Amino acid sequence: MEDKIIITNGTVLFADELKMVDIEIENGLISSVGKSTAGGKNIRVIDAGGKYVLPGFIDVHTNGIAGFDLTNGVYNLDAGDFLSDEETYLRGLDNALKEYAKTGVTRAVLTSLASPIEQLKKVFNYVDKYKHDYIQSPWKEVLGGLFVEGTFMKLIDYRGAHNPEYFNEPSIELFNELQKNAGGLIKVVNVVPEWGDSAFELIKYLSQKEIVCAAGHTGAIGFQYDKAIKSGLSLAVHFLNGPTGSSSKSLDGGGAVENVLRASGMSVEIIVDGYHVDKSYVMDTIKRKGFDKVIAITDSMFAAAFKDLKEFHVLGVDGIVSSNREYLLIADREYALFGSMLTMDSAFSNVLTWLTMPIEGVWHEMHSPLEFEDALIKTSHLCSKNPAKILGIYEPKTSKGKFGQGSFTGSIDEGKSADIIIADIDRTDNGYKLNIDKVFVKGYHL
Repeated sequence: MEDKIIITNGTVLFADELKMVDIEIENGLISSVGKSTAGGKNIRVIDAGGKYVLPGFIDVHTNGIAGFDLTNGVYNLDAGDFLSDEETYLRGLDNALKEYAKTGVTRAVLTSLASPIEQLKKVFNYVDKYKHDYIQSPWKEVLGGLFVEGTFMKLIDYRGAHNPEYFNEPSIELFNELQKNAGGLIKVVNVVPEWGDSAFELIKYLSQKEIVCAAGHTGAIGFQYDKAIKSGLSLAVHFLNGPTGSSSKSLDGGGAVENVLRASGMSVEIIVDGYHVDKSYVMDTIKRKGFDKVIAITDSMFAAAFKDLKEFHVLGVDGIVSSNREYLLIADREYALFGSMLTMDSAFSNVLTWLTMPIEGVWHEMHSPLEFEDALIKTSHLCSKNPAKILGIYEPKTSKGKFGQGSFTGSIDEGKSADIIIADIDRTDNGYKLNIDKVFVKGYHL
């Protein structure tokens, strides 16, 4: 492996500006930006050829990609079912992390569906083994933790594609069991406030452990949601997507949507495929919450970047792939979506396109287009900086990050992990398209 990598002749996207400077990488970290340091024996110079140099993307909510699903394992097209023996699972996970990297993702928080507890314990244990005992794969660094989404949900009407048979009342004891099997990798937990005291107790406990407390698939009334925020809730799960309760009435303090919009400390995830949430609502949410509180996610299923799949069955729920292969549907519920086919390179392209075009809002009359450079910086915030901040890996509070020393990421700065994308951004008839050339994950590159 090279002692040093130098990326030259690229337009580098920083947190608040674009500059053409060189970047040096040593030992998996960004060792220098804009200035030369002492030489080494093995130096590789990469000419970016005038392309953009961006911080790697962070997807804080993804169930899987390329045939791999965190909860169920590796999908076999011939059998029409998942394989979840340990060897197949570990190889599938490693391949999935490589596939994420191809789309510019340098950290992925893998997300679980509602499922039998013993099944969750089994696959979480597999993930722990992969992280700590598996072969020395360069893709391990892409694994940014686990997100428990379906386990602590409650209401059938807000189930989405989750099977309510596997919902559980919030429990500190149950969480600790799952975390033990996961080897401490759980970083985000969805706890719906409508459970009441048990939810508030778990939220307080998680926030004290510096685990992100989230809420989605929720029909909580406003007073419940507000109490959850005061207990430590900080993230709205796939905001405005179908199963998020809303009420325009003056009774009970509204619903989840109203309280998320009012709470200045709440961040929101949004699936930016243009199907789950119309671009008008995406822009309205950004206008209300600000660019620093919105996080672009995929909520992708194993069907993303997975050819030939037409229909499937997951934990008692049937799904089909849309005719244009851009979204997934729950088979027996008209217009009910089932995760997504989105990848983060497309998510980035969508947001950049929307920010640079006039869009009529729903809550706001019109959103004026931003200049390209400003839009590019803000798009990067949604895809890199903001998710890193919610995970606590953007800037160090102590000498060590939550994932270990040198794990800070989300921007191109000296001392941070060398998580970098080199790409063209092409203007098309439909907007902008990101075309990735190279991806570096802690200095290792495709």
